[in-house]
Amino acid sequence: MFKFLETPFGDVEHVSSSPLHRQEEVRSPGTRPGTGKTPWATRMAAPPTTAQKLAAEFLGTGFLVFVGAGSAAATGVIAAGTKAPFSLAELGMISFAFMLVIVGAVYAIGHISGGHINPAVTLSLAVSGKFSWREVPGYWAAQLAGAVAGAAAIYLTLGRLATVAAGGGVTAYNPATMGFGRATVIEALGTFMLVFVIFGVIDHRAVPGWAPMAIGAIVFAVIIVVGPATGAAINPARYLGAVLMMGAFGGHVLWSQVPAYLIGDLVGGVLGGVAWVAIGRVRAEAALTSLAPSESAPAVMDGERVQESTS
Repeated sequence: MFKFLETPFGDVEHVSSSPLHRQEEVRSPGTRPGTGKTPWATRMAAPPTTAQKLAAEFLGTGFLVFVGAGSAAATGVIAAGTKAPFSLAELGMISFAFMLVIVGAVYAIGHISGGHINPAVTLSLAVSGKFSWREVPGYWAAQLAGAVAGAAAIYLTLGRLATVAAGGGVTAYNPATMGFGRATVIEALGTFMLVFVIFGVIDHRAVPGWAPMAIGAIVFAVIIVVGPATGAAINPARYLGAVLMMGAFGGHVLWSQVPAYLIGDLVGGVLGGVAWVAIGRVRAEAALTSLAPSESAPAVMDGERVQESTS
């Protein structure tokens, strides 16, 4: 699989660890005979540029919003014609759409940009020292731009009037039954769970190759429970992209709810990352209780240093 599954979302290494790629790099050193061009396998070994990372985050977030938020809008469009009441079946399909697009997007761009596709994930990685702070503004800008583009594509696909009538995939809570504080806490709880799982599956001790599936699965699970309460944005870019397009196309937007989603998602994400770092850190003291021979203790110490360097 890719190094991004063993290091924090492509923070340091972005090259493939596939044996096939390693063989190609050995067999194709220097330039291609007769062309003066660097072989493709050798070029692929170089880390992606900043432009490539930002383009990957733009596209990945755009896919997420178009398919995820778009599935919610499409459900509303269909329900308007059939007059069928919204039920757990519809919620399950929306959750499943989010899961599948996240799995696909993270597999596709994880080895390029890390596949954050969520400003809360980017912030939590930076706060915990797993991602460079100087890259945060660019990632946030790319994610928001991608979310807006993805939301615009929903209107292009379903039609402006139908999409506005169906809510445009915007998440919202009912102010008659839920206050600002409660909605903020609920969004924070959902994002906490998402980021906690992300930190766990990108750890070098996790089962390799399953990170995208695990991330998609936790999103599916969170939406099932949090969706009926706040719509389960658990992603500031996904929320803002849908909201901005809804406002641009003349839909009714509850602007007073925006802070609840932004604060809840960002704070919840940071707390989720910090919580995992606190309980997931390898302790050198663990060597004292190991049944392994004493000479293996330095390996535990080395493991501690590796873990701390990415925590």
